This record gives sequence, structure tokens and C-alpha cells, in this order.
Amino acid sequence: MWTPRWFVRYADFPETVRGVTVPNDDGTFDIYISRRLSPAAQRACLEHEIRHIMQDHFYSDDDVESIERAADGEAVPKPSPAPAPSIPYFPSLGALARRLPR
Repeated sequence: MWTPRWFVRYADFPETVRGVTVPNDDGTFDIYISRRLSPAAQRACLEHEIRHIMQDHFYSDDDVESIERAADGEAVPKPSPAPAPSIPYFPSLGALARRLPR
């Protein structure tokens, strides 16, 4: 079973950046949290970043908005898969010929 490991670091980010997580080549993650945040906001940010890791968001093709909502703990409905394309089947050349326009 895979157990993610992360290392938490504090950084001087601009006011608009609360935290960032960087995946490493060895399977670990570096989580950077803004020093500008209050201790409660730092904890909330850390929990948000850990949810990104635990939900495999770094290896997802989902849109960023859905990923961020999921990391915020919101329920994000998965879109219904597109129906499989219908491929006509013709058991014989005669059956195919009957379907061709004249």
C-alpha cells in the first residue's frame, strides 16, 4: 500500500498565494504554506494541500475548478460518461448494400 510522505515548509508568498504543493520524483511532496497566514489559516491551508495529495489531484485530468472544490472538501459530482459511439454492424455485404443510399 502506498503511503504518501510530505514535507511542510513555510515561505514568504504574495498575499494572493496561501499554499502550494510540489510533487517530487521520489513520490514525496513538498507543501509550502504562507507565513503571512494566521495559525488557523495555515492549518486549513495544510489540510487543503493534503487533500490534494490524498485525492491524487496531481495525476488527474479533471478541470482545476473541480479539483480545488474537492480539495476544499466540497462534493463534486462526476460528469456522466459520454455514451459509446454507435458503430453499425453488417453481417454481410448484402446487408451493407441494402443500407447504402441509392
